[in-house]
Amino acid sequence: MRLSGESSTGVPLKATLICLLVMFSLFATSFAQGRFGQIGSDNDDVMRLVQIKDLMAGQGWFDLTQTRLGPDGGTLMHWSRLVDLPIMLLTWFFDLFLASDTALVWAYSVWPPLCVLGVLAGVYFGSVKLAGHQAALFCLALAGILLLGHYRFLPGAIDHHNMQLALMVLAIGLLADPRRGAVQMTWAGLATALSVAIGGEVYVFAGTICAFVALDWALTGQAARNGAIGFGAGLVAGLEACFFATIAPADYTRVACDALSSVSLLAGMVGGLGLAVAALLTSGRSLVLRCVALGLVGCAAGAVLLLTGPQCLSNPLSELSPQVRHLWLDQVNEARPVLAPSPAFLQDVPFRLGVMVVALIICGWRIWRRVNVRAHLLFLALIGAALALTFYQARFYAFGHVFAILPLGLWVADLYRQGKAKGEGSVVYLGALALSLPIVWGMPGLLLTQRNAEISLAARADNAACLGDELYTQLNSLPQGRILASADFGPILLLRTRDSVLYGNYHRNAMGIEQAIQLILSRPGESQALLNDAGIAYVIACPSDPETRFMTQQDSEGLMARLNRGEVPSFLRAVPLPETRSGAATLYIVHPNWTDNSVDDDIS
Repeated sequence: MRLSGESSTGVPLKATLICLLVMFSLFATSFAQGRFGQIGSDNDDVMRLVQIKDLMAGQGWFDLTQTRLGPDGGTLMHWSRLVDLPIMLLTWFFDLFLASDTALVWAYSVWPPLCVLGVLAGVYFGSVKLAGHQAALFCLALAGILLLGHYRFLPGAIDHHNMQLALMVLAIGLLADPRRGAVQMTWAGLATALSVAIGGEVYVFAGTICAFVALDWALTGQAARNGAIGFGAGLVAGLEACFFATIAPADYTRVACDALSSVSLLAGMVGGLGLAVAALLTSGRSLVLRCVALGLVGCAAGAVLLLTGPQCLSNPLSELSPQVRHLWLDQVNEARPVLAPSPAFLQDVPFRLGVMVVALIICGWRIWRRVNVRAHLLFLALIGAALALTFYQARFYAFGHVFAILPLGLWVADLYRQGKAKGEGSVVYLGALALSLPIVWGMPGLLLTQRNAEISLAARADNAACLGDELYTQLNSLPQGRILASADFGPILLLRTRDSVLYGNYHRNAMGIEQAIQLILSRPGESQALLNDAGIAYVIACPSDPETRFMTQQDSEGLMARLNRGEVPSFLRAVPLPETRSGAATLYIVHPNWTDNSVDDDIS
């Protein structure tokens, strides 16, 4: 019998409407902000578009080298083609009835809101299996409010995190079903593998999911047999398919710790196949034997990791020099610890952590009350991992927020049901709903630090004013060359000009970052030689740029500090721009042969 409110396909009509409303609200937010059709505001969105355009211009599918980023030879990026593919397919679709440039704009505008449907699908499936259709509506409503206007899903936000978030939540929703069906567990394994193949940010979460499935089988035995086999098979199939689809044969043996490579493939295959075989052979045996079998699988996977990629057990960022860590990595906002001092500290910390802390408390409480214990153990492990990683790097809070949707939504739905059962007009669930929203946690801090927030917004506006169409036009009229500019300017300069840039905020660009820091801080008498050695043709200086201001504070006699004071060395010539705007950057041409016979950095 079909439940009231369900469509002919068996999908509840209200749930479908909520999903569509969430997706279209993202389009509406983008239109209201006047940003629809524009690439996302995050530099990674811009760099992703650069990568896609290079692919469309004829760069090889397996070639991820960004030839215009860094010193000679370029920078081998670690971003997977798996994210480029759906945007390319959408572009080809829109190209059937739109101009090619317009088709690409529509493709990168449509893709992020489509990713939100993956999140909602995982939320819906998990909540229905755990608590029924009414609870699913509460979970979807919470997801809709939390994701409304979320920058990761707004049109133009084509950074890979939205796809990873969708795959992670989809896997969680499928795993939450207490029946552990083989088919859905296989799909959960595939989703986990795809998220791993897209980027190394989710290695900890994927490892947590794999450990949960393995321990669940070891403790449960026969009831989890088919699900464990399916998950292991799905994980292996997904990793193999992604590896051979995105890695060139010449690179099959190359080890990369920050992306899918031979080490992650082999370790994942040993773990996935080992779990499937152990479940197949020992599910009906004793708990001790299952634990021994699982221990052997874990040891085998660990041995493969140690033999093929022991360097991957350390943090790849630890190889950066102390100067690069201090002057670059420690200044990248998303890479800083969540408790690092900032002007918006009182707003950002509660906003990022509050929901995760509440979700952890609710998970612990419901486990103690024996409510969906298995699922809440999964939620607890993943949210705990996200919280720990957020203390390391603030960017991981976004994962914790989406992981918290299911346990918090189920909690709100349960409070609503209890209030209805008492026959009272209880509104306790509204309080629970408020505690489940990040904006509620961030609001007091926002009010207390309103002035700091205004200063921060003004700084971002000044930064955006640095680069304009007139600068790109001028650069495109000059011979191609390498630009020394703020790291934040790198991706947009690659997108809007034919030139190369020395550095951007990408850890594989370590050599370019180190060279750029040396140039920016270079003293009189050494700047010209360093610029020539780095092959710099143009320098862009903007006093209002936050990075430039920070570098100026490090050394008042550095090259960029001198340029900001108007002290222009003789080998640099300012290029007049067609229009002059307040706060706009200044473009300088480097003339390697223009020197002063007595003073290398003579002021012109």
